[in-house]
Amino acid sequence: MNSVLIVKLCAGPLVIALASLAGKRWGPTFAGLIGGLPLIASCVMVTLWLAYGQDYTMATAFSAPSGLWANALYMIALGWSARRFGWAGMLACGWAVYLVSAWALAASGLAQQDWVRWGAIPALWGALYLLPAIDGAPIPRPLPHSELFARMAVALALVATLTTLSQQLGTSLTGVLSGGPVAATVIPAFTRARGDSNGVVYQVRGFLIGLIGFGLSFLLLVPLAGHIGAWAALPAALVAAGTSLALNWFSRRRSRT
Repeated sequence: MNSVLIVKLCAGPLVIALASLAGKRWGPTFAGLIGGLPLIASCVMVTLWLAYGQDYTMATAFSAPSGLWANALYMIALGWSARRFGWAGMLACGWAVYLVSAWALAASGLAQQDWVRWGAIPALWGALYLLPAIDGAPIPRPLPHSELFARMAVALALVATLTTLSQQLGTSLTGVLSGGPVAATVIPAFTRARGDSNGVVYQVRGFLIGLIGFGLSFLLLVPLAGHIGAWAALPAALVAAGTSLALNWFSRRRSRT
C-alpha cells in the first residue's frame, strides 16, 4: 500500500504543476492541452491496479471513455458560465452538469455501450464549436509560487477522494469519473479569479483537444492490457500524446487560416 500512497500523493499535484508551468510558458490553450491528457486518469488507474489488481482496474477503465460525454458538457457549461459568473459560480455550474451527466451514464448502463464509448470522440470535437466566441486575448499574468502550491493541493484532494471512494462507487461510476475534470477545475478557477474569462475559454479548448487523446488511449488500453498487461499503458500514452499534439497543430493552423 506504500506504492498506492505514493501515487496518490504525487499524481495530481505533478500534473497540475506541469500544466500550470506550460500555461505560463506557452499560453492557456497549451495548459489545457496538457491538463486534458490522461495523466491524472492514468495515475488513478495505476493506484487502482496496485490496490485491487488488473481485473478490477480494466473493468473500471472500460467505462472511462464514456465519461468524456460528461466532460464535454462540463467544458461547455464552464465556458459559458465564465462569461456570467465568478470562479465559484462557474465551477458550481460546471460540476452540477458534470455530476448529473456522469451519474446518468453509469446508472443507465450507457457507460458500458460501445457506441457511447466510441461516440465520445466526435462529441468532444463537436463541443469545440459550442463554446462561446473569444472576444480578446488572454491576460498574461505571473504565476506566484503560493498559487502553484495551492493548485497542487486542490488536485491532491480531488485525486485522493476519487481513489479512496472507488469501491463504494463501483467500477462503472469510478471509470466514468476517472477522467473527471481535476485540472479543468483547478486551472480555470484561478484564471477566472483573476478576471480573465477569455483565458478560461482558451483553456477549455485545450482541455477538449487533450481529452480526445485521452479517449483514444483508453479505448486502446483495455484490449491491449489483456495481451501485454501493464505494458499496454505505453502505447496508449503515445497515442494520447500524439493525437492531442496533432489535433492542436491542426486547430491552430485552421484558426490562423
